[in-house]
This record gives sequence, structure tokens and C-alpha cells, in this order.
Amino acid sequence: MSIEGRVAVVTGSARNIGKACAVELARQGAKVIVNARSRDKVEQVVEEIRAAGGKALPSFHSVATKEGCEGLIQDAVQGFGSVDILVNNAAIITYNYIHEMPDEDWLKVLETDLTAYFRTTKAALPYMMEKNWGRIINMSSHAGLTGTSMRCHYAAAKGGTQAFTKATAKEYGKYHITANAIAPFVGQDEEENPEHYGAMYGGQPAEFTALNTAVSAAAMAIPGRSGPETVAPMVAFFASEEAWYITGQIISVGGGRWM
Repeated sequence: MSIEGRVAVVTGSARNIGKACAVELARQGAKVIVNARSRDKVEQVVEEIRAAGGKALPSFHSVATKEGCEGLIQDAVQGFGSVDILVNNAAIITYNYIHEMPDEDWLKVLETDLTAYFRTTKAALPYMMEKNWGRIINMSSHAGLTGTSMRCHYAAAKGGTQAFTKATAKEYGKYHITANAIAPFVGQDEEENPEHYGAMYGGQPAEFTALNTAVSAAAMAIPGRSGPETVAPMVAFFASEEAWYITGQIISVGGGRWM
């Protein structure tokens, strides 16, 4: 697909879906900013991309702050000259019933899982508008499509991501900037990536259905092939010239779990 030489920023790209997207975009010829707060893991992904012949630079800014979002985009501009593709992927989560959820948890999740998407998009748009070309790809979730128990803040953020995506598409289509969202529903290998599994799923209460169990109920669940790597090709397609007439869409990548 035609993204050769484009500059891509992928938030939360040190592991899992974000890493898969960064690696795939680089494989397709994009110059990628790999972003997360974990320096060791970011540098590992950068080296993996470079070892395969791709171009990548690290960025350690936290998207949980306004300054971090703006600094991330500036890293792309200073390192590669601009930003053409923005993949908003970083997310956090906690578990609690609504009546027991601390305000701090609600605000913390909304800050990273929704407000950060607004801030990075706001910072990137002037560069895309100047070029009259851009791709904004927001990572939503099935939680934003259907709601979910014990994660009301996460569901609200992901539902808000979908509305924000459509608003962005309407406002900036005249600049040949597209905005689309992906709602993944993929498994996570606890043995291969115990740190991420524990951070995202290990803290869930016993009565909360495990993600991998739910994924196995999808129409096309295939052991070993229903993980983060299933999302990356859709991101690469949305980023390409071939997807120029697709905007404001929410695409489920989940093996038919949501129809």
C-alpha cells in the first residue's frame, strides 16, 4: 500500500496492538515514531524496525498530559519533518462498579483514553492541513460499541472516540484528511506478554469474564491467530492512499464478535 515515506506517529506502541501497528507501518515504508513511557520497550521496538530495514525514532512522552501530547508531535516534526499519519492507540483501564468508582479513576482513564486523542489530533492537524493530506486512525473498542460491565469509564472513552472520529472526519475532509476508528476484539497471550496482560486484564475481578474467553466465542476465533497482529493491516490500509474515500467509519476487527 502507498505509504512509502509518510511519517506516522503511533501512541502506546511499545507492545501489543500499538507495537504491531508500528512494525507494520514501517514494513510498508512509513517512517515511524514509536511512543510509550517505557524506554526499554520503546527502544526495543525501534531497533526491531531498524533491523528489518525500516525507519523509526523513539518518543517517551506521556499522552496523559497536554505537554506530552504536544511534545510527541514535535518529536515527529523534528525527527522526520512532519506528521502524515496519526494512530491514537494508548489506553489504560481500571475495574469497578459505577457506584464504587472513585472520581480519580474516571478522570484518569478519560484523560488517557479520550482527551489524549483530542490533544494529539489537535497538534497534528496543522501539519496535515498544510500538506492537504492526512490520516487519523483512532483505536476504539468493542466496549464503545456495546458497553461493558465494571469499566464504564473505558466504555465511555471508547464510545467518545467513535463520535470524535466522526466529528474530525466531517471537519477536515475538505483538506483530504480522513479519520477512521477501529474497534478491536483480540486475544492476549499471557505467557508471551505477562506485563501487558497483568496491566490490562490481571486486575479484573473474578466475576469479570476474561477477554480471551470472550474472544474464543467469536465467529472466526483461531487459536494463535486472533491477537494484536490482526489489527495492524487495517491500520495500514486506513493510512494508505487507497483508502482516500473512506472516512468517519468504525470498523470492528474481532472475528465477527460484533455484527
